[in-house]
Amino acid sequence: MNINYLAIKLNCDKLESYLKELRNKHLKKRKKKNPNMPIATWVQDDIFLDKTIGKSLTIILRTVGCRWAYESGGCTMCSYLMDSSPIKISAENIINQFEHALNKYKEEIIKNPKNYSIKLFTSGSFLDEFEVPKEAKEHIFKKIGELPIKEVAVESRPEFITDDNLKIIRKYIDNEINVEIGVGIETLNEKIRNVSIHKGVSTEDIKSAIETAKKYNIGIKAYLLIKPPFITEKQAVVDSIHSANECIRMGCSRISYCPATVHKGTLIELLWKKNQYRPPFLWSVLEILKEVKSQNPDKLIMCDTSGIPSNRGAHNKMDCKCNYEIKEILNDFTITQDLSLIEGALNIDCECKKYWYEFINFEEKNIVPLGDDTL
Repeated sequence: MNINYLAIKLNCDKLESYLKELRNKHLKKRKKKNPNMPIATWVQDDIFLDKTIGKSLTIILRTVGCRWAYESGGCTMCSYLMDSSPIKISAENIINQFEHALNKYKEEIIKNPKNYSIKLFTSGSFLDEFEVPKEAKEHIFKKIGELPIKEVAVESRPEFITDDNLKIIRKYIDNEINVEIGVGIETLNEKIRNVSIHKGVSTEDIKSAIETAKKYNIGIKAYLLIKPPFITEKQAVVDSIHSANECIRMGCSRISYCPATVHKGTLIELLWKKNQYRPPFLWSVLEILKEVKSQNPDKLIMCDTSGIPSNRGAHNKMDCKCNYEIKEILNDFTITQDLSLIEGALNIDCECKKYWYEFINFEEKNIVPLGDDTL
């Protein structure tokens, strides 16, 4: 799979240096926030691993942020470090954040046993002690273990999915409660993952994390990025389908697609402004979901719709009403897993579908991946 001239010109050391410089420039804009308050908390409908429908309580904790982003400039598409704290966050602060969020919904959870999952996210890796000290992790898992919930989810880079960390989880979370760790696998093409995305994660790291998690009856939810930089729309579709099938073969518990969004202060944003990057078409997203779900009908295949259908997020032609129609269909599909919704969406009669075909054909004849308004 081809990587465009910018990635070829910059070797990994130069790319890393550039990303660190870009990151540090934007980090100066962070503002101090209350260290005892989470970034966000909300409840929404969700689907459990056994395919029953319930609700999820999502808590985004404010930490110091992703270690990889500080040390190596981070990933080319991610700006979540901007949500992190520019000041030290203690274990006590994190515990206070969790308690604040939980207290808002605890009574509702208790009234509806086994109808809730709790999702704990940070601006990096929940299992990294750099972000969440062991004291805070133990307190949080102990509290969760006392609740009548059905599932627990956290996120982490694979290097922190260790025996020590997973023993802490299972010390407090009973084996009958489904636990999943969301991992930014992004793609099973190592060149794309570590050059285009600058993830710093090998496929062997991913395999090791999956095998370690299996020992504790813990699932790995694979986050896959639809359309990293430096590849074409067609390549993105092929890569996303292949990556999901490989992740399932390796033993991931579910697939969660993340159509790329242009975050401020990232390398993707620079390419986007130069008209050398376009977020994926929604037609491409639908095609990917159709292929993967039809090949894996018993697996949960999900899709995040954040950023859809802005010009910085996945979209067809911006003036087409099909954008909003498809967004709703993607949300419904994620909850119901009804493949006929995706097949029906692909049959929507909209003139922008022709533009999508023309864009792909035109782009494949060029060396440099393109932005909008190129035809």
